[in-house]
Amino acid sequence: MIGDLLTVLWKEGRSLAGGRAKRQLLLTGGIMLFYAFLFPIQMGRDWVSDPIPVGILTIVLPTIIVGLIVPDAIAGERERHTLPTLLATRLPDRAILFGKLAFGIALGWLGVPVMLGISLVAVNLTAAGDGLLAYDAALVLGALVFALLLAALTGGIAIFVSLRARTVQEAQQLTVVGLMLPLMVVGFGLTLAITNEDFRHNFVDLLGGLDMGTIVLGAMVLIALADIAVIAAADRRFRRGRLISS
Repeated sequence: MIGDLLTVLWKEGRSLAGGRAKRQLLLTGGIMLFYAFLFPIQMGRDWVSDPIPVGILTIVLPTIIVGLIVPDAIAGERERHTLPTLLATRLPDRAILFGKLAFGIALGWLGVPVMLGISLVAVNLTAAGDGLLAYDAALVLGALVFALLLAALTGGIAIFVSLRARTVQEAQQLTVVGLMLPLMVVGFGLTLAITNEDFRHNFVDLLGGLDMGTIVLGAMVLIALADIAVIAAADRRFRRGRLISS
């Protein structure tokens, strides 16, 4: 099984190097790189201690990267007319599924530590002062775990979308918009609500003695459960017979 997974990973790397997603990733990476320098320079020393910008990066980056790569898993093969050839190989269904998922999730997750590292260099070059600045260890650990969980959730959803979509563009748009829109609505709603004095007091009373770490841990557990459910459902849905007949 390991050898089959490595075969799929190698194939996905080759496909990405010569495919349309490469250009999309380069464009996305360029934009994120710009902000990786801009925000730390604007925020100064607060960049390494403020969880909000790091949290935004942790949510947006893996969602976009995985949302660009994984939809190509089936929709791209179908669009390039290479799906029958892939399904005719000896590779097991699970090797194909989890190989494609692992490739996209790995790239989406790796983008977060890379951008955090670049941002740290930028803020040290512009606002370090007397000593080097560094992230809080708990903040970095939380960001990396959250990014991995969100990348896995995006990948699982993208597989479902890709199974139905006829083109890569359609699959990408449905995946990214389908995830980012609810996140933006929830974030905007919470921002408006928290600015209301009465709501803020009631919200604090509701949370009781919970600190931010406990809240983040609870969110991670919920996303992890969603990951398990989505990937297990994708495993049941990803079958050669259904793909050939689609």
